Amino acid sequence: MDLQLPSKRFCLQELSAQNSLHGLIQDVQNSLLKPPRSLPPKYFYDEKGSVLFDEICKTKDYYPTRTERLLLETSAREIINLVNPKTLVELGAGTSAKTEILISSINHEFTYFAIDVCKEILLLSAERMLGKFENIVINSLVAEYIPAVKSLKRLHSPTLFIFLGSSIGNFSEVDAIALLRNIAQKMSKDDYFLIGLDRVKDTDILEKAYDDEQGITAEFNLNVLN
Repeated sequence: MDLQLPSKRFCLQELSAQNSLHGLIQDVQNSLLKPPRSLPPKYFYDEKGSVLFDEICKTKDYYPTRTERLLLETSAREIINLVNPKTLVELGAGTSAKTEILISSINHEFTYFAIDVCKEILLLSAERMLGKFENIVINSLVAEYIPAVKSLKRLHSPTLFIFLGSSIGNFSEVDAIALLRNIAQKMSKDDYFLIGLDRVKDTDILEKAYDDEQGITAEFNLNVLN
């Protein structure tokens, strides 16, 4: 992957091996060998899975991304004026497409910590944003959320922590509380937390959103078995 990433404005850290065999075996033993059977959502997001999810977000019935973009476009200036952030920390940054809406309203220099389990997507999004915004320094962290949050040091307040896409719904109640507690422990009195949550929906709306006619979500789900 031949990317143009200026070293003075970009740093990449790998805190966990997304596809390590040892980690995969442990996760399978812990999650598939006892009910309810499951796999950690992180395994959806290899390079192919991340690209497929980006395509899912563009389907006509996948309302969460469209709705969240509209909310951000409406409120970005108000949010940035309120927080006046020197630092952004995003969990599950992915392509950072929605976060760009917030970043576009920042006129001063700031640091963006982008956390995701897919290194390739972080590199591509960093290249795009570094070329688009001259006032940004990017620290990309290839890691799961809690280890990444625990690793954060010397955050310059005010910091805006960002967790979009209703991704909190991927967690059990116990794990969600643990994640939010770790974020809270990193926050100072001048920091803010922006979280995107879905609301209760009719079954028909949900099934159309998560079982699209093009079959992209089906391909995304089956890709985890690879």
